[in-house]
Amino acid sequence: MTKQRTTRLAAILATAATACIFSFSPATAQAASSDLLDPLGRPAPSILQQAEDFANAQPLPDNIKQALLKAVGFFRGDGEPGVDIPDPDKAPVIAQFGWPTVAGNCIGGTSNATGTAFAVAGPAALPLPGVEAEHAAFVFTALGTDKIAEHQTTAMRVNWVNITTGRTGVTQLGYTGINPDGPTTVAGTAHTGRGTIIAVLSGGVTTTTDTGTANCEFLPTSGIVEVK
Repeated sequence: MTKQRTTRLAAILATAATACIFSFSPATAQAASSDLLDPLGRPAPSILQQAEDFANAQPLPDNIKQALLKAVGFFRGDGEPGVDIPDPDKAPVIAQFGWPTVAGNCIGGTSNATGTAFAVAGPAALPLPGVEAEHAAFVFTALGTDKIAEHQTTAMRVNWVNITTGRTGVTQLGYTGINPDGPTTVAGTAHTGRGTIIAVLSGGVTTTTDTGTANCEFLPTSGIVEVK
């Protein structure tokens, strides 16, 4: 299987997964979420094992395979250099999205870039200007890129569903002052209400380069955050 076909297949699978997520009824999805997350809100061990098995068994491009394995190591806490899990009673509720994502022809307009996303449940002081109670903030960073372009010709968005209440929404991400000198970072806040939030991020960002700008279109990724 060629790299181009594999990337196209990954996009199709991600789109199908998105459709499946938003076809759940609130009751069904809420029951399923307990099997997806551990008590700290991280992916359950069975989910991490499935992701690791998939990365090792499938003929994926090396950059995508390594991104998946690094994500598994991050959540297990056994990656390099390792991850310290904060005290859940003192730390803000931060939920890293399930896997990093990739965009081609992004860094300098020619090289691939890895994107990472996370959600923060309010109330929280960060990211600025803060997150109110019953809200969730979504932050996306295109690693290795220069600062965000003043004029955006593409858009990054988060489709989310509160599987506790059935509320849904679409949150557009934009520049909010995070990383003014790069890498390109966008964020947005949604009034989700209390409950378990499943979020799917998709779209792109426009970054500056030495010769102008570059549009970076990223494959979808998803995450789960508990808003209390």
